[in-house]
Amino acid sequence: MNRNQRIARINALISRPQGASLARIMEDLEVSRATVNRDLQTLRDGMNAPIVYDRARRVYQLEPHDGIGTRYMLPGLWLTPAQAYAVLTLNNMVEKIAPNVLGPFLDPMRGLLKRLLGEADFPLYGLDRKIEIDMPAMPAIGDLDFENLVEALIHEQPARFTVRTRAGLEHTVDGTPVKLRITAAGWGVQVRPPSAARPVTIDVADIRKVAVASERDD
Repeated sequence: MNRNQRIARINALISRPQGASLARIMEDLEVSRATVNRDLQTLRDGMNAPIVYDRARRVYQLEPHDGIGTRYMLPGLWLTPAQAYAVLTLNNMVEKIAPNVLGPFLDPMRGLLKRLLGEADFPLYGLDRKIEIDMPAMPAIGDLDFENLVEALIHEQPARFTVRTRAGLEHTVDGTPVKLRITAAGWGVQVRPPSAARPVTIDVADIRKVAVASERDD
């Protein structure tokens, strides 16, 4: 167990209402008294952890937050090598569904996780290649149109959808997107028109253009 893992584990032990004794921490981490003392000092001095020692019960614990000042938190994202590998695997699996849309956001995380695993001497097993996802890839919709769709969905903004019908004609649908659904049958977006009580579902593959309210030509 490396230092980051020890500190995260100590934090979990002393965050409990009953706290944790020095012996309990040493037993849990399988380290010496000196190592625990150094890690406790790092938490106190380096991370401003409000650690107190209850002499009556002989336990360390975190002093309750009184709502004043900055709340103590462990900095950064703390992952064990196995957890980092699991996140990397999920990253790779999800990226296959929509590489053009999700890829730019996931690539930096993928590189960081691989570097962390390399520093921890944790081998990459290629689990994502042994799990098959039966999901449709993202339909061929323009990057700008998909960006407009996501923006309208997140901010609950009205948008205008230009949709192709089965007959090859085009019509427009005005409304606020409320949900993007990705199923084995395909991609669909639920849109609530201004005067409708229930949303209508549009097949994303039939969308030719998405314009948010500020881009409309009304």
